[in-house]
Amino acid sequence: MNSPFTRSHEIGAFSEAKELNPHQTTRSTVLSEARRAAEVARRFFDSRNLIRPTGDLIFKKLMSESPEALLDLLNRILKPQSRFVSAIVLNGEILPELDGEKASRLDILVECDDGTKVDIEMQCGPNEALEQRAMFYASRIYASSLPEGQAYSQLPHCAVIFILEEAYFPDLEDGHNEFRMCRMWPTEKPRVELGKGLPSLHFVELGKLRSSGAKEDPILLSWVGFMLPASPEEWNTIGREDDMFSDLKKKVEKFSADHNLAMQQRAIDEGRMGRHIEIAGAYQRGKEEGREEGREEGREEGREAERCAIARRLLAKGMSKTEIAEIQGISVDELERILQED
Repeated sequence: MNSPFTRSHEIGAFSEAKELNPHQTTRSTVLSEARRAAEVARRFFDSRNLIRPTGDLIFKKLMSESPEALLDLLNRILKPQSRFVSAIVLNGEILPELDGEKASRLDILVECDDGTKVDIEMQCGPNEALEQRAMFYASRIYASSLPEGQAYSQLPHCAVIFILEEAYFPDLEDGHNEFRMCRMWPTEKPRVELGKGLPSLHFVELGKLRSSGAKEDPILLSWVGFMLPASPEEWNTIGREDDMFSDLKKKVEKFSADHNLAMQQRAIDEGRMGRHIEIAGAYQRGKEEGREEGREEGREEGREAERCAIARRLLAKGMSKTEIAEIQGISVDELERILQED
């Protein structure tokens, strides 16, 4: 891989990325199987009228209100030499992203007992430039973690974890990959990690872990079963066999019964999808017309269409126009105008 990062599964271990055997599977197979696994889970949760644990809003609430589960997930993914014994969420406030603007904020920022800072990002929508985003987030955490007057050697270790419903690295067979900065030149020499305290980037592809049977430690596979269950039986079994997951399941049911929370999560999901449709449509229209004006007009039309589509779905689910207007950040009069013009 032409990147100044090494990939490893354990602290201090170095390896080249294990690429898929072309005789065993293909890129399209990996992507389609992972996507299918994610879709099975989505249908299951919809059939039970439950919010998916992979929804960024409910995932943040689960981790903020379940310290034991947060600690377990961190230890299973990061595999520190000395297990973390405590972890606190530094940004527990819920700030749903309901508008069409880019918000460069972290999903869950955690500080562990040894000073390690971890950003956990739940990614259940389209995946663009995740490597760049991971580096950007890691750099922000790293740069803000040194109090004035302290030596650079006092910087804490930091990590960024992206948890994805589907596959992101179709050429890699493992569902959990860790990347760290390493030496790339001279090319004939072994790659050497630049420093154990530097940021590490983790990508956990739930759909790939589910579909490929990749070998991971059993507790992480239990997390896969909780976030991406393959059947009602698996969902029920996880709760019976582990008190921690039983507690998490009860919270999923409780949060799903909260009308406002459920509407917020659905609005976020639909808004995210609408933004990607809007961007793609605007770009195509602008490309065909060959004018910047065309792209801008297309974006504005897309925003209106997105608001209207979301509003109609929420109206059908029983929300009032006042509630919908508040969620979308517009007046009731503006909402009615959008609905009438559609």
